[in-house]
Amino acid sequence: MDSDDLDLVITAVLIQRQVGGNLAEVLDSIATTIRERIRIKGEIKTLTAQGRMSGVIISLLPVALLVALKLINPGYIDLLFTQQVGQIMLGVAICGQLLGVVAIQKIVNIEI
Repeated sequence: MDSDDLDLVITAVLIQRQVGGNLAEVLDSIATTIRERIRIKGEIKTLTAQGRMSGVIISLLPVALLVALKLINPGYIDLLFTQQVGQIMLGVAICGQLLGVVAIQKIVNIEI
């Protein structure tokens, strides 16, 4: 099982077993540490919610705009798919979109 909290408990119990001391105090301090870590993760999730929502909107907006323009004026959008310059523009736009999503994910994902 890959858990930082479990690793912390196991390490503390092993050290306490070797050097002695009050196991109840050690486990109490570890419980406090784990509770604080969970609280901080919740705060970070709350504070980064706007960034995550921005990432979703930025990801979906070009697709929604493409669909809307296709419904309003299909000939206008068809040039992007039939002309070589339009296809290059679409490729560059998709690459830029992917880079933007990756950048937002790196900003929003905060390790604790």
